[in-house]
Amino acid sequence: MSNNLIPFIGITGGIGSGKSLICRIFSCLHIPIFDSDSVAKQLIEQDPVIKQSIINLLGSEAYEGQQYNRAFVKKCLSEQPSLVTSLNQLIHPAVRKAAVHWHQKQNSPFALYESALFTVENKPAFIDQVIAVQAPLNDRLERIEKRNPSTDMKQLIKLQPTDESYTKIADHLIENGKHDKIWPQISKIYQSITGKVLLMFCLTFALFPKAQAQKINAMTFNIRMDTQSDGINQWANRSKHCADLIQYHQADFIGMQEAFIHQIKDLAQNLPAYAWFGKGRDDGKESGEFSPLFYNKKKFTLLRENTFWLSDSCDKVGFGWDAACRRVVTWGEFQAKSTGKKFFVFNTHFDHLGKIARRESSKLVLRKITEIAGKNPVIMTGDFNATPDDEPIQILIDHTNPERLIDAEKISKKGHYGPYSTFNAFKQEQVGKHIDYIFVKNGPRCLQHSTHSETWENRFPSDHFPVSAILEL
Repeated sequence: MSNNLIPFIGITGGIGSGKSLICRIFSCLHIPIFDSDSVAKQLIEQDPVIKQSIINLLGSEAYEGQQYNRAFVKKCLSEQPSLVTSLNQLIHPAVRKAAVHWHQKQNSPFALYESALFTVENKPAFIDQVIAVQAPLNDRLERIEKRNPSTDMKQLIKLQPTDESYTKIADHLIENGKHDKIWPQISKIYQSITGKVLLMFCLTFALFPKAQAQKINAMTFNIRMDTQSDGINQWANRSKHCADLIQYHQADFIGMQEAFIHQIKDLAQNLPAYAWFGKGRDDGKESGEFSPLFYNKKKFTLLRENTFWLSDSCDKVGFGWDAACRRVVTWGEFQAKSTGKKFFVFNTHFDHLGKIARRESSKLVLRKITEIAGKNPVIMTGDFNATPDDEPIQILIDHTNPERLIDAEKISKKGHYGPYSTFNAFKQEQVGKHIDYIFVKNGPRCLQHSTHSETWENRFPSDHFPVSAILEL
């Protein structure tokens, strides 16, 4: 049981019921949401006890090295449905333990525990009440098929608890068909739990699609490592100009490359509105270059973060294939404070010499993004050391691959502004050197795309031009 006195309310519903939308609306009312699915994925990927338990249950093929083998697990569960219960018994207790710990830290009228699998049999003991979200079958199918048209949705829905099982456990019911009005139902539930009446203006932006749109200014910026051989262009002479450029363009997220820890600390000091995270590629701590992610901490909350290496053994420090250097991907899951929307940002720097490494890195990145982010919106920044026609980029944007990324520049409503090449060698645009990109996946739209070539006293802030995109979720 949780020691927190605020109510802990379960919110549940079948796939396509619109449970996530309802959670976003509650989030707009400053009600914290515990996303059990995200926590479960994190535990499966990172908790050594759970990893070993899954291997004991399903066999060593459940993980490829350190990577969770979802295709194999799905095959096992389809062939032996009884294993679903056994797998849940391994994961759910750990998720619920994390939920109780999380709940104790909350300070709000109540907190929500989001889960798709509440029934009479498995309702957690710490849940005070349950909200069930329902929608007609046709509406659910329509929503799901927009997200994933390749899946047999009717079969997927059949495998889930019935509407009756949700209704049986529910203290509150939200009908979320396309013709249902959501606000009166949410207002009634809020009042029932808290005893307080909500004013309509509290949800103005949550009720209208245009008001819900979340704008994000993403930037990729290879800041050039600090080396004495750069002479007048050494880091000490351009550190503040890099920070000034970021502030001037009001970037929300900056995926950097070639950053040593002292350079990161310099930028952090000059960018007080931003927080950052990442790991040194040579030891997983502070040694070697980072590919850090800076983000505007006033606008976005970091929910979780991690780093993986571009190699066969991606969960530990190491070289990949024929790479000259160790290379990493830094990623984070974020939530916008104004809209409650959740999304993922990834940042990387592909090897500059290893052709095999760049090719295999593209394949690994696509696989890991799908594994980590699922169907959530994704932004990826990076220096890929490859031009648009090169194999690594073609793999990333391959239109026949359902895991593909989209080059934000190609879908920019206002086209592209600035130089096309992104490398300048501290001299001028180097023709044919378009190697820095911003990619998106799972829904973000691009309003405008730019390469920034500003100088001061005829000097550049880095040997790469930063690239930015105004995105909308």
